[in-house]
Amino acid sequence: MASTYSDRLKLELQGSGENAGSWGDKTNNNLDVLDAFSAGYLSKSVAGSANVTLSTANASDTAEASNKVIELTGALTGNIVVFVPAVESNYVFFNNTTGSFTLTVAPTGHTANGAAITQGSHTMIYNKSDRCVDVLGAKVGTTATTYIGNGANLTGLPSIIPSGSLMLFQQTSAPTGWTKATTHNNKALRVVTGSASSGGSNTFSAAFNSAQTVSGTTGSTAVSITGSTAGHSITQAELPSVDLIPAEKSKTEDKGTLNRGSSSGGGASYEFINIPLGGSNSAHSHGVGTLAGGAHTHTFSDTFNLDVQYVDLIICSKD
Repeated sequence: MASTYSDRLKLELQGSGENAGSWGDKTNNNLDVLDAFSAGYLSKSVAGSANVTLSTANASDTAEASNKVIELTGALTGNIVVFVPAVESNYVFFNNTTGSFTLTVAPTGHTANGAAITQGSHTMIYNKSDRCVDVLGAKVGTTATTYIGNGANLTGLPSIIPSGSLMLFQQTSAPTGWTKATTHNNKALRVVTGSASSGGSNTFSAAFNSAQTVSGTTGSTAVSITGSTAGHSITQAELPSVDLIPAEKSKTEDKGTLNRGSSSGGGASYEFINIPLGGSNSAHSHGVGTLAGGAHTHTFSDTFNLDVQYVDLIICSKD
């Protein structure tokens, strides 16, 4: 009975009585095939715009489709499809191509039932013989699949983030699968507990810069000042010069005719009397009363620095 081959891994199924003396070699070859299907690695260039079919062969550990991990390289010049055998199997694909074109993996004969792999991403493809499914980013049974991504490309989240959801990203361009919103520009963020809205009239840069000026006028206020002068002791030199006459003379004499410059004048004679002006030499003060000023205002103007540091963010809407 002649040998046959398994449908999926193409292992040689040796017939009874066949391959006398070569069972060991064929068994070892089957083990090599199993080794390739479970851990083999292939790097294949798919440059250009033509579809590519991975080779397959019975009992071959060197066939392209016999590898578990397949890295696709080269510069694409058009959208292409990479065909794998139309039998149940699973692969890890790495789309390491360049060029802004789509790379899809599909079973041979089922072009429309492929799984697109985001450029620069790894994913696991399950081949159901009539369609390929991206098990990391798609619902099993769909004909078109999208990969979640490698951390930079968030393209496989339609079942997690609803279409139209808005998110912030600290980058210039929107990630794949998102659209950059341009409604808001040069604005600050405000946290609210009610309905989300927007407002204000000054842009972020205008409100926060290095040359802000503040100016105005104070309110009109009346001013009252109260207090007293400082205490001062009068010295002898500060006393005035005083001429004193006897009381009886002051009553009988005509003061207007007195000669104040000598002891005898043109009228009756009189005598000077020296009276000491004594005292305690104590300090005293004089009250100034209340000084009331009319109501008045003051104007002011100054500049200050509000050149706050910031990080630019963009708002993106989930496609």
